[in-house]
Amino acid sequence: MKFIDLSMPLYNGMPAGYGHMAFKNHPLWPDAFKMTETRSYEPHGSEMHVYSIFCEPGTRFILPSYRKDYKYGPTLDTVDLNKLIMRETVIIDVPTGAETDIPADKLEAAFNKAPVKKGDALLIRTGWGDNERYLKMGHEYREKGPHYSAAAADKLMELLAKNQSDMWLYDNCDMGGTDKKTGKFYGFTIREGMISIGGVVNAGAITKPRVKLAILPIKAANCHMAPCRVVAIEE
Repeated sequence: MKFIDLSMPLYNGMPAGYGHMAFKNHPLWPDAFKMTETRSYEPHGSEMHVYSIFCEPGTRFILPSYRKDYKYGPTLDTVDLNKLIMRETVIIDVPTGAETDIPADKLEAAFNKAPVKKGDALLIRTGWGDNERYLKMGHEYREKGPHYSAAAADKLMELLAKNQSDMWLYDNCDMGGTDKKTGKFYGFTIREGMISIGGVVNAGAITKPRVKLAILPIKAANCHMAPCRVVAIEE
């Protein structure tokens, strides 16, 4: 049995979503995704750390209740653990380079080629999250990463529904992008009853077409999005 950590570490100045224009009016912008640390040394010798982080850095767990039109539904503290522990998962290989939109036909062809079983979680592997690229590229890891076209995002929802699947994972920084000409956001869709895991890394270390996943988000009451730990299990 082999364990593969698919989680991006949290660190100061991490690029995942850092300074996202969607949060420009947020009081923390452009530091909304930056982790800060305060140290104090207690009289008995303990070193204490305090971290302040936004809800969406690094590898993150996303429930549809973050959307206003999906106000009701499970939150981080109530999501069914049967969906998250030893979850059967298939690898969907869609190799993609920098500053590229993944088209719908390429995604569908990769899905049809993979050994998919009904109810699988889908781990869509572009290769962008490999080789600790986020550490080497800094903020450009997010800015230059591949995205999903609007048509590909819609196709993904269609494939998930067709396969009776309620979860997908993606290994690029942001699934959706922003049109540089219009400023319009595109390429991310999530429907009621689904779970999305974004910002997965190190997926290239998976050598088999199918794995089981253990996924543990922060157990925060009444919240719908947070960093999480994802481990792939090869048997």
